[in-house]
Amino acid sequence: MEPDSTANDLSASRDAQTLAAAWTDLTIRLPEDWSDLLVEVELRPEESYELVASIVSLLNPERCVGRPAFLFRVGHTFGYGAAVSTVNRCLHLLDERGVRGRLHLLNLLAQRRPLETQGPVWRIGGRSL
Repeated sequence: MEPDSTANDLSASRDAQTLAAAWTDLTIRLPEDWSDLLVEVELRPEESYELVASIVSLLNPERCVGRPAFLFRVGHTFGYGAAVSTVNRCLHLLDERGVRGRLHLLNLLAQRRPLETQGPVWRIGGRSL
């Protein structure tokens, strides 16, 4: 299932919107049966990546090579990925420290049922995530 265009780049559409607010907007727009998300947080170039990495380590982020951004997975009720509440808390902590960026929904899976798997494998740049 493809994400709708209104949920694709939430924090970019509103300059004053925080990452946590963008996350809340994203989660309320998801279908009830969503199972897996692939999300990117694009940071401002001047942000301290070391500070950000220490805050979001619970999300098991994947750094985007060559640009100030990271990817992470979210699992709704089963499978591999951070819990919704963990994502919410990490993004609130970034907001509290004045870290700004844009939240992008890269992929959404819905109507998926587990069958001897921890979740999907997304291939990005020849690598599994």
